[in-house]
Amino acid sequence: MANIILLSILYAGFIAQYAVNIFLTRNLDLDGLGDFNVAVSVATICSVIFLLGGDSGLNRFIPRYLENKDYKKIKGYIVYYLKLTLIISFCFCLLSLIADFFLGYYHFEKLLHESYFAMILTPALAVFTILGESLLAIHRRYASSLTTELLKPLLFLASVSVWLFFNTAINEYEAIVLLLLSLSITIIAQSWLFLKSIPFDFFSQNMQISIPEWRTVCVPMLVTYLANNFVSFVELWSLEILDKNEKSVGVFSLLVFIASIIWVNFTALYYFISSRISSLEKDRQSLQENYRKSARRLLLINFSTTLILIFNAETILNWLHGDMVAYKNWLYFILIGTSINSVLQLASPFLRLSGYAREASIISSRILMISVVSAPVMIYFFSLEGAVVSLVGLRFLRGLWYSFRLKAVHGISLV
Repeated sequence: MANIILLSILYAGFIAQYAVNIFLTRNLDLDGLGDFNVAVSVATICSVIFLLGGDSGLNRFIPRYLENKDYKKIKGYIVYYLKLTLIISFCFCLLSLIADFFLGYYHFEKLLHESYFAMILTPALAVFTILGESLLAIHRRYASSLTTELLKPLLFLASVSVWLFFNTAINEYEAIVLLLLSLSITIIAQSWLFLKSIPFDFFSQNMQISIPEWRTVCVPMLVTYLANNFVSFVELWSLEILDKNEKSVGVFSLLVFIASIIWVNFTALYYFISSRISSLEKDRQSLQENYRKSARRLLLINFSTTLILIFNAETILNWLHGDMVAYKNWLYFILIGTSINSVLQLASPFLRLSGYAREASIISSRILMISVVSAPVMIYFFSLEGAVVSLVGLRFLRGLWYSFRLKAVHGISLV
């Protein structure tokens, strides 16, 4: 029952985001949507960098501190990483806006891009991320999923709808401001839920800082996250730079978005297992049981989801944009590939959260280095099709590598 509730929340969030994409595609067109997605992706990856792995380390440290009633360290961890990321992100936000102003003032139009302005999102994205992970780490998975996966896209959808009710069109800059507003309201809700959920008074509680202990784990986790997510960003940015067809970035981002509903299944399982893995670090049998059970569940859900999407592919593509129907076969390819890759990707949290964060970061870094070389080459010769094949192939290689390494260090495997 708990799985069904969580999946329902995540699917509802996906539908809300799907509706947002329809609104934006029809008002920005495919090339404008591509610019918006690139800009938001730059802001997102920068916000993660500015967190220095603090968000990833939450599920490693907070469950243990909570179990031991070590409330000083819980407050110390959250306050330290919030202060750190806000200082860094506000500085970079200011520098980016200054650069945007001067490039426009001196008419360097070729260097101008929405990404400079989108940096106003970084402080909000960083706080949004760390609060969402904090709720998950204290075992409030529904509160975490409701705010991060559902409330934010619903608020963004509502704000875009209201804007279009009073205005005939929307541009990339206006969409970025509306996204910032949605993030700000979500952060207020996350903060209230977090303060109500913790078993101590956050503001009166003393805090204890253990920076060396945290950095030892958080930095490798940051490397893993960046490397994993940069694989898709490398494809997106390579298309933006190398492909002469301005629609390619928009088409690619929409194909990846549709397939991301399969990653919703992965995320749902991650919500359940993430805070549990660190407590099972030395119990190989329990790790094996949880790993195989999670893989079986994910495989079954993915199979059903993929079939539904394949049977309705043409309708879904046509709803987004009439020109998208021509890419139906490539959607089939990316759906099947994503279904397999998400099951293989389960090995990653079992590595990272069970004491082998460094092992996971090494694998992710090597995959990223391969993608930096292979993605531009594939896109240069094969355009959009090369980007799709490169993304699916690299994720498959990454998942296999994680799986083999997990078997080597823990002795656990899918079969």
